[in-house]
Amino acid sequence: MTSPGQAAFDRLEIRKLRGTYARAIDNRDWERATDIFTEDAVVEYADGTLRGGEAVTEYWRNNVDYQFSLHTMQLPHIEVDGDTGTGHWYLLEYYIAADGTEGFVFGWYEDEYRRVDGEWYISHLDMDLLYDTAGYHV
Repeated sequence: MTSPGQAAFDRLEIRKLRGTYARAIDNRDWERATDIFTEDAVVEYADGTLRGGEAVTEYWRNNVDYQFSLHTMQLPHIEVDGDTGTGHWYLLEYYIAADGTEGFVFGWYEDEYRRVDGEWYISHLDMDLLYDTAGYHV
């Protein structure tokens, strides 16, 4: 059983991990994906399922084409049990696509996390887009 103090610290570390994910996309730091996910991670995006951080890096490099984006992860509900955890995050994203299209995305992420060698990683990510004002993500 995880102590309340350790669970609180772990939730803060998971929040930082989620922030790293958002900043990596917004800053076009494609290589950062490899460091965020476990080697066996499963990532479910609207247009397919990826396996492992390297696959996510390649996906971002080849498919995420913004002039500008601001991903925000909001109202997290994070549960921690030892070296595993789960998270539910609301997503609000503002973007300007490569073609100049502007839009907002509304949705959420359902995550699973795993601590490996003292560090937290995303082991499963399921993104569910509910609405895209400009239809860029569908």
